[in-house]
Amino acid sequence: MAANGFRTLLKREESYAVHALLYVAGHPGAPAARIAEDLDLPRDFLAKVLRRLGKAGFVDNHPGRTGGVHLAVDLASLSLLDVIEAVSGPLVVDTCQTLANCPTQKRTGRCALNAAWHSVCGQVRGAFDGVRLDQLVAAQSAPPGDDRVRLASD
Repeated sequence: MAANGFRTLLKREESYAVHALLYVAGHPGAPAARIAEDLDLPRDFLAKVLRRLGKAGFVDNHPGRTGGVHLAVDLASLSLLDVIEAVSGPLVVDTCQTLANCPTQKRTGRCALNAAWHSVCGQVRGAFDGVRLDQLVAAQSAPPGDDRVRLASD
């Protein structure tokens, strides 16, 4: 369990990736060091995350005076699920979902738990896929109390 008593669903790199993309949407061309400082993220760890986002084709990151981090994709085409999977690979609830026969199936011939994992995973994937990054940018830009901006999952 984490020191604060919570166990997060997302890995740090997945969360950092989403935060970095939203930051770059509002600050195109910002250097990675400034992104790390403004978001209070570890600089080297963020650099690793930005490399993964670059490899996925989501950002262009160029060092130097005229460089910085730029979006390479329209945020309307990206969901939270896209970012999570670009950074960490396919999202599953439990590794037994990746096996032809989970340990219980091997032992008893069937497994209700595996079916439950698949059902829950489908719901989680659907929820993450239903949130587009452009919606988050719009919600972030809205004045406090403005209820006109709603996420697809609301």
